[in-house]
Amino acid sequence: MILGLITFGTLGFRETEGWSWLDCIFMSVMTLTTVGYGSPEPLHTDGKIFSVVLMTFGIGLMLYLLTLLAETMIRTFTDPTTNQRRKERKIMTLKDHTIVCGYGQVGEAVATALVSAKKEVVVVDHRTEHLEWAQAHGIHTLVGDATDEEVLRRAGVERAASLVSVINNDPSNLYVVLSAKGLNPDLKVIARASDESAARKMRRAGADEVVNPYQLSGNRIAAMMLAPRLSRLLSGNVTSDHFTVREISVPDALVGRTIAELGRQTGALIVAVWRDGQPLRGRPKEVLQAGDTVLVAGAADEVEAVEAQRLG
Repeated sequence: MILGLITFGTLGFRETEGWSWLDCIFMSVMTLTTVGYGSPEPLHTDGKIFSVVLMTFGIGLMLYLLTLLAETMIRTFTDPTTNQRRKERKIMTLKDHTIVCGYGQVGEAVATALVSAKKEVVVVDHRTEHLEWAQAHGIHTLVGDATDEEVLRRAGVERAASLVSVINNDPSNLYVVLSAKGLNPDLKVIARASDESAARKMRRAGADEVVNPYQLSGNRIAAMMLAPRLSRLLSGNVTSDHFTVREISVPDALVGRTIAELGRQTGALIVAVWRDGQPLRGRPKEVLQAGDTVLVAGAADEVEAVEAQRLG
């Protein structure tokens, strides 16, 4: 409508005064915005009459439209509903990402680790206040109940590579596993369970892995007592040399090469190779095959050098 008003004014001045197109556009915009610089040339009678008509009917409408436009732009950046729709449009472009259902202490730790590994993550939680930290760190968030299939669809479950359900409630985690596997049978699902009975149900529902955080924390405490240095090393708490361990899928570029060759090139230690679901020792003469996964240990830059082979 704004462009229509400017066009109407431009054509009117062109017809009544015969000015150049630039002068007509200038006069039209100046009149509608009430700037008042003055006409490029003295107006004739027809031009004055047209100016009166344009000012009488056009200025009020123009100011209203500009106000409406400003209000719409401000609402776009401040309205929570609009912001949520904009976030969901970004989520719709994601593929092979990880969905984290439940953003308590466990969910925060999972999401932080995945983001540190440069993975795309979508966090789903019905508590808006729990998602503020994730939003501040650039993590995709979605407010909703993860047990609802529609919420999982909005999180991109049908395009995701994996899903982690760490809600502090076994029935909710079970519902998430059932819904996620129903929507995407190829999805890798890891769920949290508080006891073995709930874990068995989640495995039957399709969970690939079930984790009991209480059991894990107990094992970790015992390991810190029995082998404190090894426990620190595997947990990533050793800061010297930035030692790290990572699991990496073997890219086509490395197929046919030996573990020794990869180690000499990057300096990383290939601890083990997974082939057809079975672990193999990382023997130096072992030839890497398509579909293999290697467990790589070493300084951060060494492990990143192996990762770069995959990304390249």
